[in-house]
Amino acid sequence: MNKLICFDVDGTLTENRNSWLILTAGLGVPDDKVAEIYEKTENGAMSISDGVKRVVELFRATGRANKEYIYNLLSNIDLKPDAIEISRYLKEKGYFIFLLSGAIDVRVRAVAEKVGADGFHTHATLIFNEAGTLADIYYDGRQRSMKERVLRGLSAEYQIPLNEIIFVGDNDNDAAAFRITGRGIAIQPYHEILEKVAWKTVKSLSEIKDILK
Repeated sequence: MNKLICFDVDGTLTENRNSWLILTAGLGVPDDKVAEIYEKTENGAMSISDGVKRVVELFRATGRANKEYIYNLLSNIDLKPDAIEISRYLKEKGYFIFLLSGAIDVRVRAVAEKVGADGFHTHATLIFNEAGTLADIYYDGRQRSMKERVLRGLSAEYQIPLNEIIFVGDNDNDAAAFRITGRGIAIQPYHEILEKVAWKTVKSLSEIKDILK
């Protein structure tokens, strides 16, 4: 394997909004409370462990934070209409497809299965106790640095130079991945910061065919 393409998930391969918003709305937790905790952990104002504890407490207080409910909630996915098509095309061209996302593990795994991805790495993993109740959330460091770190690891593992790895995304937390690869493809509607660091921009996933022929 000598060709690698990585995809963000929420907003890139799916039509659905952010998986965290889906989870908080489904549980009945105000979005702003979780967003505030997230921003504090990202900017260092709160430790990740304290942030996780507070989020888990908010979720458990709803009485709906159980494995069956959450899995059903996050596995209900609307892929972009050309997501499977572009995956098949890239596989025919010899690409290894890897999903690299800040979305929740349940969500990313479901998308990986639908598009036939070869692997994935996610920022957040939900941990349930023996009774099936949410007990903890494992965060792989801070999201804004996670993608860069994982890309460097993939580059070393598969012996592919960073500047030969393609990364497709739409959000501001994809900017670091765009910068270190120099091969970032921003899909509309994308965060304005990506305009400055994108290698290419596309309106739809199918347009990637015109770039990777």
